[in-house]
Amino acid sequence: MFWNAFKSTLRALYRDKLYASINLTGLTLAVACCTVLGLYLRSELTYDRHHVLHERIYRVVNELTRNNGSVRLVLTSPMLGPMLSEENGDVRGYVRFRPMGELLVRSGDRAFYWNSAYLADRNVFEVFTHRILAGDPSTALAEPLSAAISRTAAHRYFGAADPIGQELILPDGAQWTVKLVFEDLPENTHLKYDLLFSYGGRFANPEGEQQRRQALFGLSDFTYLLMPENYDVRAFDAVSKTFFDKHVADNPFGATWKSWLQPLADIHLRSDIPGDLPTGNPDYLYGFAAVAIFVLVVACINYINLATARAMRRAKEVGMRKVLGATKTSLVLHFLTESVVLAVVALAIGVAVTQIALAAAPIDDLLGKPLALDLAAEPRLLLVLVGGALLVGVTSGLYPAFYLTSILPASALVGGVRARRQTVGLRQLLVLVQFTITVAVIAATLLMAAQLRFVAGRSLGFHKENRVVVTLRGVDTFSQLPAIENELANNDRVLGVTASESMMGQSFRTNVSQIESNTGSMDETTLSHMAVEDNFLAVMGMELVAGRGFSTDFGTDEAGAFVVNETLVAQRGWTDPIGKRIQIRQRQGRVVGVVKDFNFASLHQPVTPFVMYPFNDDFRSVPPDARALQTRLLVLNIADVDVERTLDFIRATVARFDSAHPFAYQFVDDSLDRLYLSEQRMTKLIGIFAGLCILVACLGVFGLAAFTTEQRTKEIGIRKVLGASTGQVIALLSRSLLLSICFGSIVASLLAYATIDRWLAAFAYRAAINPAVFVAAALLALCVAYGTLALQSFKTARLHPVRALRHD
Repeated sequence: MFWNAFKSTLRALYRDKLYASINLTGLTLAVACCTVLGLYLRSELTYDRHHVLHERIYRVVNELTRNNGSVRLVLTSPMLGPMLSEENGDVRGYVRFRPMGELLVRSGDRAFYWNSAYLADRNVFEVFTHRILAGDPSTALAEPLSAAISRTAAHRYFGAADPIGQELILPDGAQWTVKLVFEDLPENTHLKYDLLFSYGGRFANPEGEQQRRQALFGLSDFTYLLMPENYDVRAFDAVSKTFFDKHVADNPFGATWKSWLQPLADIHLRSDIPGDLPTGNPDYLYGFAAVAIFVLVVACINYINLATARAMRRAKEVGMRKVLGATKTSLVLHFLTESVVLAVVALAIGVAVTQIALAAAPIDDLLGKPLALDLAAEPRLLLVLVGGALLVGVTSGLYPAFYLTSILPASALVGGVRARRQTVGLRQLLVLVQFTITVAVIAATLLMAAQLRFVAGRSLGFHKENRVVVTLRGVDTFSQLPAIENELANNDRVLGVTASESMMGQSFRTNVSQIESNTGSMDETTLSHMAVEDNFLAVMGMELVAGRGFSTDFGTDEAGAFVVNETLVAQRGWTDPIGKRIQIRQRQGRVVGVVKDFNFASLHQPVTPFVMYPFNDDFRSVPPDARALQTRLLVLNIADVDVERTLDFIRATVARFDSAHPFAYQFVDDSLDRLYLSEQRMTKLIGIFAGLCILVACLGVFGLAAFTTEQRTKEIGIRKVLGASTGQVIALLSRSLLLSICFGSIVASLLAYATIDRWLAAFAYRAAINPAVFVAAALLALCVAYGTLALQSFKTARLHPVRALRHD
């Protein structure tokens, strides 16, 4: 029976090529979109689940509270893990990862910078799952100065040679021996590393009880605990309180502390701790899932509309089958088979399109991660795709199947079948849904693009264009900074040179500091701060609103001058900020100037209190093994001409003073743009899918218009005889469609407004939602749909009345 239905389906599709082509194209695009987005969603939703013990691994995060407020922190003390393990039997193990920043690692004549280098405890390979390529995981990090590296790192340094036993040299000159090579971590791993160095030896834990307690206030490590199966994380609240009362309550800072556990698999999507590792955004996942569903719904609506519209063509077939004894059940199965076959064929073509798109299109860049579709290696994924195709086939074919089998044989065979009023109403409703979705997606895309343009065009309080930031490394290089700056300034294309500790768009140091109130008392507050050279404000184009900037003419500036932003002045309620006292750690001094507020972080966040002060180039307190690890940023304002030549000049100049480190630079505007990378990707993706929604919807309109105009050919002939023009006929045929789009645009505008208003809430500075965007989205959908319909209707509308009246 199925085979007969299958052959009959193929014959029916072959006879009606337009119908088959429209439905196949729509469903194929929908399958491809859903497959790509499904791969992305699967990757996001399965972060860290490749670790066999992921259900037992938890990350410790903590909160520090003082008089002026609290701060949540993802970094913990290096002593937290060992002390919790000693005092609590539920802690079956701990692993600490200490980030080493941007680290230059050498081996022979090869040197590379890494942002994925960590110190780690020796049991890291017992707690976390790795595919070991070479070496013994149980002893790899047991000895001091031992290292474990990824396949990528091994290939970069040693090529095809055996990495085991080879040496890696860090900037302080220490030589670390490679003891293990592991496979690159999966993309959906929240903590990615390529180099692990043994935590023990030079980084041993303090032994005295007082020293251990003092170390609890040094925050440097990510700490992970291995807990029993089905551990109740709420029970850790009591553990945290007991630990605080025993070790931290009696502290000189008057601070309270608590910690809690984050399940490993929840970190990527559910962590909201400031300064955390890059995390995902659940709202974006909802958006991508919605877009995939929207495209699929639009394609299914096409099938339903076209199947019911062509029912008149198949009425005689249905009547004849019933006369020959076919039951309603067999006919329903027959037509469902037809829709399922179409969906399965669309699945096969859609999977092929997906493979081509993943290989040829920049989808990885758009989604921010590599995707792969390997059905041979993942049979479960194949089952999911086939199951989805069957569901789509049955869902979209169910109503047309029951509608077609409800036709009476007598009326079908004598040609008396006409479209029912409720069926026409359903088609109009489905078209309304299609264009509601389409207009909503178009409007959302336009509004997101408007916000990103607003972000790009907003004045940040400094000049970001043509500012180049070069990273200098090592105390020995810093001592030559005046000579480097003088040589660079001699080039006509270098318009200004300065230096800073950090740069806008990057992370800044934040400390609880002492600051003078209007009454003269010293109060605690949290301040972000950085050291700069005297001319930093001028080179960055920042505006002073009170007082002065730093100057070597004032001998006290280096030790005790501060420039603050307007937000700090407003927060403290200072009527006259000049001369107010500030203490940040061991540095004490007075405010000499106030700079106009500038956005040192992204526009997702409001401006917070910020302080700048001159460098103190006394490195006597820096340990010898850390002198080579110090960094400073050289900031240059360059002319917007011969940029490549200017960069070559800067590279050559810096190399003469520091040949030991590879040249590393970035433009400030590029660094700031990366703060909005996820939003840019989402806008582009939704824009692409908005185009696909329009295409699939218009395919349906085209097919629907073909069937509708064919059914109304005689009516059109009569109207032509009575004097109707071609334009009037086209207007008649498109009236209901245009009304549906107009009404759908109103609903779509409300949906898009609510969605984008929520999305904009993530920005501290947001563009106003312009109502004209909704009008533009509706007009775009109207124009495209009307053009599609008019193109198909024009031929029938131009048909000679006599030929139209003879149409059967």
